[in-house]
Amino acid sequence: MAYIAKVDDKEFKVELEKEGNGFKVYIDNKPMKATVVEVGSNSHLSLIVDNKSYDVIIEDENTISVDGERFKVSVEDEQVQALTKLKPEITHVGEVKVTAPMPGLVIEVGVKPGDTVKAGSGLLIVEAMKMQNEMKAPRDGLVKQVLVKQGMTVNGGDTLVIIE
Repeated sequence: MAYIAKVDDKEFKVELEKEGNGFKVYIDNKPMKATVVEVGSNSHLSLIVDNKSYDVIIEDENTISVDGERFKVSVEDEQVQALTKLKPEITHVGEVKVTAPMPGLVIEVGVKPGDTVKAGSGLLIVEAMKMQNEMKAPRDGLVKQVLVKQGMTVNGGDTLVIIE
């Protein structure tokens, strides 16, 4: 599976293959070997890439620190990004399905059917690849259905919440 990682203002295509205790990582088709080890907590990691060690701290869902240098980071499934670019602009009528951008674990659900939400407000949090992704309401509306619960695993493209 391929992802598009945006680090500050640069985009990279990232592909992962499990290999032994680590991963074979392709960044813009350049192969590398990587191993990730938790250091004390799941937000402090030791990342070893091609035998070079990096100290990584996940500060929040979009900010990481690598050897003390901070970066804004977002990760999106390549197929979801491609489909997002193709779909027409969201209108303000009818249902909107909020879908998982990649496989992950639902760690928090902040809405229930009947809740009123504003565009950009948080709906739930999905953890994937040691990163927490807050799924936000794409527009104002009423939560019609919540199709996931805390602790559920989801696949990329699964519908999580329906807003009308």
